[in-house]
Amino acid sequence: MSNTEELPFLDPALQKQAVKVKKMENLKKKVEWKKEKKQKLMDKRKHPEQTDAKDPGLLRQCLGPGCVHPTRPGSKYCSDDCGMKLAADRIYNILPQRIQQWQKSPCIADEHGKKMLELIHREQQNAYIRLKDAESHFHELEAIILRGKQQAVCKDGESNEDERNSINLQIFCVSCGQPISRHIALRHMERCFAKYECKSSFGSFYPTCIEGATRLFCDVYDPQSKRYCKRLQVLCPEHSRDPKVPDDEVCGCPLVHNVFELTGNFCALPKILCNRHYCWEKLRRAEVDLERIRALHKLEELEEQENKVRTAMTNRAGLLALMLHQTIQHDPLTSDLRSRVDS
Repeated sequence: MSNTEELPFLDPALQKQAVKVKKMENLKKKVEWKKEKKQKLMDKRKHPEQTDAKDPGLLRQCLGPGCVHPTRPGSKYCSDDCGMKLAADRIYNILPQRIQQWQKSPCIADEHGKKMLELIHREQQNAYIRLKDAESHFHELEAIILRGKQQAVCKDGESNEDERNSINLQIFCVSCGQPISRHIALRHMERCFAKYECKSSFGSFYPTCIEGATRLFCDVYDPQSKRYCKRLQVLCPEHSRDPKVPDDEVCGCPLVHNVFELTGNFCALPKILCNRHYCWEKLRRAEVDLERIRALHKLEELEEQENKVRTAMTNRAGLLALMLHQTIQHDPLTSDLRSRVDS
């Protein structure tokens, strides 16, 4: 029966209003029913363990081989042993085929890895040679400094006539900007730079541990910052001050001709009066130590690269990689799957 036939005693206008009201009530009931159903699904997703435990009919069978027990709440297995048995069966069934497929076609990534290892070994040999050269320069410099200190001091001042007769020009300091005389420029700039260098800190949480290396980093522990100083030991103005120079100590700087050619002679002026070779020992030692640090840093980088390449090569044919990845060889006659560009 239609809606109008259910209400024959009403007027047509009232019949239409009654039909509309009934339709609205039906729509409200449908919306409420959908909301309740959606809420039940949301509760079931949020608390699956509670629903499974309340309703034993929703419990699934364990996926373990030959097991007929129901699963644990929130798991696919009834126990850990069933999961381990299923994983072992899958490995025994799938792994031999994957190993055969892996051995049939050559691995291009392994070939690239071998080439990378060859390049890394060559660079390591070059870095070792550079380190040995820097160590030899270190010992040679110490021998030159010792020979220079054994020279006799020239007290007549004949070798300092050029500085006395030269014009007293002034230059500006690169650190503080003050005008200074050319004769004492090196001495003033070195002291001025040390003042500004003490304001900055270069530290690390760990001390330096390098076998066979001497006199590289300062490594003085600062209890306030709880770090070790990482400046060069010979250049650290904060923890290593220059010793007081006696009056009878010779400069001993090796003299050169045309900037780089050694003459075999040494500066015989007293070290206090020599402004041309101020702190030459410290600067030469710092230069040699910097070469040694660069060679050691290069060796460390190459060692990290080698470890990355080797781990990638070992993991490429590992159990997890063979189980998760597969190379499909469509043509059994071609063993090399690389795409060749036609000439």
